[in-house]
Amino acid sequence: MGKREQTRPTETQEQIALARVLRRAQLFFTAVPNGGYRLRSEARTLKMMGVRPGIPDVLVFDVPVGSKAPGLAIELKRVGGVPSDVSKAQKACLAELKARGWLTMVAFGCDDAKQQMRRLGYVV
Repeated sequence: MGKREQTRPTETQEQIALARVLRRAQLFFTAVPNGGYRLRSEARTLKMMGVRPGIPDVLVFDVPVGSKAPGLAIELKRVGGVPSDVSKAQKACLAELKARGWLTMVAFGCDDAKQQMRRLGYVV
């Protein structure tokens, strides 16, 4: 692992930072813990329960004043990431949510997410 990799926050660290921002802004949200290691039996059970690949990392159920969207879906990647880091399943889920009226974004780190949210009218 190069020095740049060591100093760049992980996606988990970025998501923890974003959760702090969303809590401070008193937004109603949830994280979707789809990633990570699972035992095969646990993965099978989760799939039967309806867990799907590609669901965005963070779902915000509050929207800016005047928005008719049901919420905001955020796919969060590490700072320095590139659009090709977004999987086919993630792109499909974001497109499906957008078609259903949701606000959607791919953000590369907490700061990028905050900037994009501000452009949408959120106070974060």
